[in-house]
Amino acid sequence: MDQPGALQGQEYIETFEQLCTVTLQKPCFDGPYGRAWQGVMGRAYDTQMDRLYYAKECQWPDYTPTDALQYLAAERGLERTVIVGSGVAEDETLYRSRLREAWTIWLLSGSQQGHINEMYWCGITSAQVRRRADFPNPPPNPNAWIRLFSYQVWAQFDIFLRQPMEATPLIWGAFTWGDVANTWGLNGVSSSQIAMLRRIVRNHKSAHDTCTYFWFIFGGGSVWGLWTWGSGTWGPGATVVAVVCGEDGWTRYGVA
Repeated sequence: MDQPGALQGQEYIETFEQLCTVTLQKPCFDGPYGRAWQGVMGRAYDTQMDRLYYAKECQWPDYTPTDALQYLAAERGLERTVIVGSGVAEDETLYRSRLREAWTIWLLSGSQQGHINEMYWCGITSAQVRRRADFPNPPPNPNAWIRLFSYQVWAQFDIFLRQPMEATPLIWGAFTWGDVANTWGLNGVSSSQIAMLRRIVRNHKSAHDTCTYFWFIFGGGSVWGLWTWGSGTWGPGATVVAVVCGEDGWTRYGVA
């Protein structure tokens, strides 16, 4: 018995072009022009099948074309990050792996480990998450709006970012006031990178929580029993830069 896909005395049929020019060939097309026309029709079918095949593969991060990753990322709510400080885009292989683990990532969203993982995506490998209620005394709030908000301290948390990271503190006189290339207080960290950190944390936090500050800590020391607290320089050899995170609505108040 002949096997499926095989013809008597013929090789297996693998394409629509072969099917149209061999299997479905009619006597009226049994000539060079007729066969050429049938071949064109078959190749058109092959092209459509290839497109359907590739479209089906786009649902899998390992096979999605590079230029289609953004659409898969939008569907899974995971943007591609850049390394804070250098601005280099997240490695594509790592990004595909993160898209593949989207369900696990969202299961951790809103937890301390989830926020630590978010910082890791941005090239910050040493991060801690602490609720403000855990401090012996609430950390100082230099901004009046945040001071008004502090009565909800139980729902606030801060993220502490330590070296190694590709950023350094800006010291008075080390840059020109109003320089838009850098965020105030951080050398090499652009406003778009700070906006990315805010956006990622806001998207992944619990609905009842607010991340008040990112604390960029350079050098040694600790803060309020975790790392030494101070003003500008906290503890021996430590330089600290505070950046507001907050909520989306805080922007209209000029806070973040």
